[in-house]
Amino acid sequence: MILVAGLIVLPGLVLRASVRAPDRLSPLDRALLRLTAPLQTGLMWLLDGTRELFSRYVALVNTERDNARLRRENQELRAQLLSLSLLKSRGERLERLLELRNELVAETAAARVVGVETSPQFRVVRVRLDRGGSEVRPGMPVLAPAGVVGRIARTVGPYSDVLLLVDPRSSIDVLLPRTGSRGVLKGSPGADRYRCRVEYVARQDEVQVGDLVVTSGLGGLFPRDLPVGKVVRIEQKAYGLYQDVEVEPAVDFGKLREVLIVLAPPPPPDPDAGRRAPEGARGLVVPR
Repeated sequence: MILVAGLIVLPGLVLRASVRAPDRLSPLDRALLRLTAPLQTGLMWLLDGTRELFSRYVALVNTERDNARLRRENQELRAQLLSLSLLKSRGERLERLLELRNELVAETAAARVVGVETSPQFRVVRVRLDRGGSEVRPGMPVLAPAGVVGRIARTVGPYSDVLLLVDPRSSIDVLLPRTGSRGVLKGSPGADRYRCRVEYVARQDEVQVGDLVVTSGLGGLFPRDLPVGKVVRIEQKAYGLYQDVEVEPAVDFGKLREVLIVLAPPPPPDPDAGRRAPEGARGLVVPR
């Protein structure tokens, strides 16, 4: 009981001494203040430390919450950026495809690549398009903004398969504009690279590495002057009438997304177009 009474009375005496003016302190008050000063200092230090620790804890909790929110926002922004980048890339591809369509004097239809078949070395050997049925027939040319892709090999329901120009079964009549040389482009076998060769190029034609190869337009299948590829190797044998010309395709078949199918070939050029006289020169009168 005495201890309890002391614990109750002592804080009251200390508090009374603490609030008194210095000139009114009694010897007992001064003794109590001297005895309890270290205790008060320790309690204040403990309270300040606890308050600071609590503030830091609250700040850490808020920071962690803010960091989590920022991480979510960052992930959302990254996803949006990727989506916009894909849309931008697709828009640019479609714009180039539309430019090619406007340049062609032929009936065309756009198609999307929905499947590819690759070799063990990841070389694309066949492409499937999302167009088929009655509007697409075997033999129709398939084009990309970069150049010639190949021809329709077959249709399977609403889909069609493309015979690539690098396939050994493919052959296209081509022209080398710089020299005026003509030949037949045929695919070269090989599972690890895309190569073609131009056959029937005369030995005396001065073909060079880097020469452009385009479609000749002969045969009425492919429109003329479409890029096919560029010369990467020339081999002239000691005998024979022709030289071996190796060509790298202009189209990257591994990156094909959208193509154009030529549904109807362009009309043949009119041989008399330059010799025809104007309508007025032949005595025709336009009624007013």
